Amino acid sequence: MHCQEFGLLYVRYTSKQSGSDTSVYAISLAWPKKDQLILAAVSSTPQTAVTMLGYEASLKWKSRGADEGIVVYVPAIPVNKMPCYWAWVFKLDHVGAS
Repeated sequence: MHCQEFGLLYVRYTSKQSGSDTSVYAISLAWPKKDQLILAAVSSTPQTAVTMLGYEASLKWKSRGADEGIVVYVPAIPVNKMPCYWAWVFKLDHVGAS
């Protein structure tokens, strides 16, 4: 498990391999400020896809540049529609390590 601190935001990472594919899970222990989650420990590929467990739609994201990670744009979700209140899991497919 890998841990990084961004101000007061803590993100932990884990991964799961299924055949030749590996999914990375970024676990945020605080709701991202300004609706953006910076994930510096991954790098994007043209096939990168980001979802949040418990939320149906795919999330928008952008690269921060080579070896700088990605920014995930987190949707405004009403409190009563949150998939969880204590931690949020973002699934990243087709990413590399920074």
